[in-house]
Amino acid sequence: MTEGRIVVWGESGGVLDDAAQTLAERTGVEATRVEVAPPWDGVVDCVVTAPRPERVTTIREAYDGPIVLFGDADGDTVRSLLAAGATDVVQAGGSGSGVVLGERVERAMATGGAPTSRQGRVAPGEQSDSGAIEEPSRTASGDGESTLHQYAQILEVLEDGVYALDRDGTCSFVNEGMVELSGYSEAELIGADPGLLIDTRSIATIEREISRQWHDADGRVSATVQATIQRKDGERRPCEFLVTALADDDGRYRGTVGVMRDISERERQQTLLTRLQETSMSLMQAPSRETVARIVTDAARRTLGFDICVVRLYDPDERTLVPVASTSATDEEMADRPTYDLDEGPVGEVFVSGESAVYDDVQAYADDHDRSPVRSVMYFPIGVHGTLSIGTTRKAAFDDVDQQIATLLATNAAAACNRAKREREVRDARERITTILERINGLVENTIEVLVQATTRTEVERGVCSQLVAAKPYVCAWTARPDVREARLTASEWAGPGGPAIEDIELSTAGDGPVATAYATGESQVGTVADLAKTADDESWLRNAQQAGVESVMAVPLTYRDGGYGVLTVCSDRPDAFDDREQVVLEALARAVANAINAIESGRILDADTVIELALTIDGDSILPGRLSAATGAELASAGTMTQDDGALRLFLTATDAEANVVADALTEDPAVETASLVAELDDESLFDVSVDAPLIATLVDHGAVPKAIAGADGVTKLTIELSNETAARESFAIVEDRFPGVELVGYHERERPVHTQQEFRAALAERFTDRQETALRTAYLGGFFDAPRGVDGGELAAGMDISRPTYHQHLRAAQRKVFEELFETDTPGV
Repeated sequence: MTEGRIVVWGESGGVLDDAAQTLAERTGVEATRVEVAPPWDGVVDCVVTAPRPERVTTIREAYDGPIVLFGDADGDTVRSLLAAGATDVVQAGGSGSGVVLGERVERAMATGGAPTSRQGRVAPGEQSDSGAIEEPSRTASGDGESTLHQYAQILEVLEDGVYALDRDGTCSFVNEGMVELSGYSEAELIGADPGLLIDTRSIATIEREISRQWHDADGRVSATVQATIQRKDGERRPCEFLVTALADDDGRYRGTVGVMRDISERERQQTLLTRLQETSMSLMQAPSRETVARIVTDAARRTLGFDICVVRLYDPDERTLVPVASTSATDEEMADRPTYDLDEGPVGEVFVSGESAVYDDVQAYADDHDRSPVRSVMYFPIGVHGTLSIGTTRKAAFDDVDQQIATLLATNAAAACNRAKREREVRDARERITTILERINGLVENTIEVLVQATTRTEVERGVCSQLVAAKPYVCAWTARPDVREARLTASEWAGPGGPAIEDIELSTAGDGPVATAYATGESQVGTVADLAKTADDESWLRNAQQAGVESVMAVPLTYRDGGYGVLTVCSDRPDAFDDREQVVLEALARAVANAINAIESGRILDADTVIELALTIDGDSILPGRLSAATGAELASAGTMTQDDGALRLFLTATDAEANVVADALTEDPAVETASLVAELDDESLFDVSVDAPLIATLVDHGAVPKAIAGADGVTKLTIELSNETAARESFAIVEDRFPGVELVGYHERERPVHTQQEFRAALAERFTDRQETALRTAYLGGFFDAPRGVDGGELAAGMDISRPTYHQHLRAAQRKVFEELFETDTPGV
């Protein structure tokens, strides 16, 4: 170890901890680590401590040798420390700070510790004390050049180019990185002007930036610029220059050191990312997968620079990968681009596995490429949509950046295909819905018009079938009416070509075909003719329809409330014609048809002169009058009915042969009775006002029946109803029979129904009134006696007739009773 001693003074835990060992290794001088303030025992050749003014003052009081400060300090602090007596200040931090510290300590010990001057700086281009003009040259002579040569071994391993320019602007030092980047030899670069590599504009930019900072700098200024160098072989390459201008101990400009970094790869990556972003924007606007494929092949060529690019899309029907887009070079080099199966070649493997594959020489892996000029190939999956292939005629042509960019391109293409597929599905769905809505709206409007204008059931059925056949994809439609007594369904109306004669269609209601099943279950039946014809033995019309080109059938029951008017059958030449939407529409139309038929059948009885009267008996406790008679022993009969707003039936019942309180208790306890009250009680008869849930009566009324009488005796209910025709009578009987298997038809009569005109009604009343009764009623009505409030009282009316008030009221009540008798008892109403 060299003679001498260095003292490193400071608290533990800082940057000085390793300084003693570093200094001993770098300088060969003994280095002692201390934490106590001076004076120290023995000879001290140099002191190293933290950059604090108080420490410099303390050391100077006991010691006059060199003081080197090591730590963080800004420019003002450095100047104050040097003024206080420090020899030098070294900035801590970085991998080379220990090396710099050792060099500065050696220099301080060699010079005896004279402080470094930082005064009298002269900027490039300014006049010095001697009057000379310092030109802004790009040099690094003196200490800067010496330092570079000292670190030459380190600089030689750097990939970046490092150089020094002397004050005359010529190159005085270069490392191996500079030789590699420029293409010139070291001998060609030493002594050369910077103009050998960069243009004068870039040189001027560097000079301006250094001159701008010079006045405010402390020992050195730096500037970073980008410029394009021209290599010896003529290649132009973008580089980034970090240029540092240095000053000597007197503050005068002494030269330049610089680092030149090749940024061509960085700019390439930025260019690639910019192009990739532009491509992504185009992909997100592509309307179809085919458009995505064309954009991707063009982008792969422009972005990566490889001319052979192919995109294959997956065909789910054929389970193959089909080429749909390629570059022009691909078409020239590979005229026959193959279609691959999923288990064929690297394309199929990449698509199935979802993982990319890169071949430096594809011909070494696949025999089927022997005749292809392609050597390097990259394969990437485009999600579930296809693959991207990028090739070139050179071996091992792809680097990591190429693979990363191609991966991003394929990923963006998959996202674009997903979006295009979703948008296409939305467009197709919207178009289908629009078409369906237009067709359905037209069908519904035309059908409703038919239903409104029809005056007979035949017109309803014929019109609906015609409208259905006019609307695609229906080719024929027909209706079947039930014959309850014969338990069969018979075709009534048919529209559309290719169907059998309607008189040939007669089906059992107990059959297993779609029409019979729809009628029996009240639920629509849908299926293909091929499937239905295999099982429907009794519906031979299906085989005839199949021969006529019918592919699918929907049978819809014509149901109103609990009764059925038959079945509407619709046929199509498409096997998938009756999807959920079609079924909803046809079922809604069927309900409208059933309602229209019911309205026609119900309205017919109001105008009919001839009616069918059915008398039915229902045994057991299923109907209130029969149940009530069995419980009380009374004979019950209806005295009139009213249908209330909530759908309940208000029934006026007369009861004989039983105590009123017994009947009242039975009514109260009956679950079907909502309310019951005793209206009047005579010697042998009582009258009850009963609100009852009577779904059978409501259903019969909805189907056009007019209840005429209801009675109960000995646990049996007798129901008498009127209907407009025989068909309606059969349907009503079927409704009752379906609910009450024990029903018996005990009366079936066709009779003329008398029609009472207004004049006949008045004449009948006139015959029943006495003169005083008619006068009392007319004066009461015309005088306002029935108004609220009354315009006249009974006393005034009695005085006008010159009779007493009680006598007047007797005449008035007698007249009112005769009006109500004529109104309610002329044709005794039932339920």
